[in-house]
Amino acid sequence: MKGWILLNGNIVLDVDFVYRHAGRILESHHVDRDVRDSRKVLLITAGWRRGEFDEAHLKRAFSEIGVPSRFERGFDQNLQNLAVYHEFDRFKEAEPEIYRQYHEKQQVIQETKEFYRLKNNEFLRILRRQLEYVRRMYPGVTLAQLLAYDVEHHQAGLRELTETELLFHYCCQEAQDTMKSIVTNDARMIAICTEIERYFRSRSMVDECPRFIQIRDVLRQRILSANSIFLFGGNVAVLQNRLQFFRLRDVFHEALWRGTNFYSVSAGSMVLADKIIVFDDFWGDGHQRPRKEFEFFDNGVGLVTRVALFPHCQDRIQTDDADNLSYLAHRFSSGPCVGLNQESFLLAETCRDEASGRVYEQFVSAGTADGVYVFDRSGAKRCYTRGEVVPVG
Repeated sequence: MKGWILLNGNIVLDVDFVYRHAGRILESHHVDRDVRDSRKVLLITAGWRRGEFDEAHLKRAFSEIGVPSRFERGFDQNLQNLAVYHEFDRFKEAEPEIYRQYHEKQQVIQETKEFYRLKNNEFLRILRRQLEYVRRMYPGVTLAQLLAYDVEHHQAGLRELTETELLFHYCCQEAQDTMKSIVTNDARMIAICTEIERYFRSRSMVDECPRFIQIRDVLRQRILSANSIFLFGGNVAVLQNRLQFFRLRDVFHEALWRGTNFYSVSAGSMVLADKIIVFDDFWGDGHQRPRKEFEFFDNGVGLVTRVALFPHCQDRIQTDDADNLSYLAHRFSSGPCVGLNQESFLLAETCRDEASGRVYEQFVSAGTADGVYVFDRSGAKRCYTRGEVVPVG
């Protein structure tokens, strides 16, 4: 049976995640009997960078809830770290020429993203001014109304519209065009970055490098032998980059289908999604931007595809601003968006209808102290509390 995914926004103490969900962690429906019996836990802490192995407190917590260590040749095989950050460092030291090409590729991708960031920020500035302009003439109009207006439907009957209605029609048309440009540029940026990545892999022949193959095989074995995988927070760019470098996306999907359960916090939750949406408030030199914005950073591993995830919800989203919610939903998702706080937990699980035999994916709010905050293109928001099912269409 397919594994479940438990997503959190930004819990303060990572060991609390372990203690609160001890019962669930000890469950298993993995296809491999040895994995079921061992309850093996794999930690992914690459977002901690040099502190990747600062994990002793987590291992103590797992041991206390009933997942013991098992040492072989001096290494813990049952409470294991993927160690993808340090494996990457080991690879770059052994293969300096490939790393040189990799580093150049990364610089080009960063410049490409900055180029599109500048372009989209201008479109976003225009969209805000368009909304202000329309509101001066049509007080009370919302961004959701501008973007939901059916331009095509009204196009055939323009002759019947009054001058005031005609102006509103054309304002909606232009606002929708601006929003479309933002979304199109997001997609174009990611397509170009993917192309640059493909050129690097082709020129460097990294995928045919024996050392790369050996390390990837080790990482794959660690992932597929785990009953539970925990992805913690930290630097989302580093976490995503290391997983992408070793091409682990398909391995994550295979593990989920084998029955591995995933638990994620902050950056870990973002990486599991289809789109990694970041709250970018700093320039490359470390100085704070004049205005903080959400941005489409990159594609994630795609284990969560039917909702868009926004960790650190309370800190970063103006949840009382319907225009802001509508904008975020239009830009980043065709379905519901889910905001996660420190005490928010969203469970994604596969269910079976016993009567019909139908298998379906279900999203349930699973936190006791806070709910999950769901909003969509209408700008409407609702908090779903423990046990409530989040509708995904």
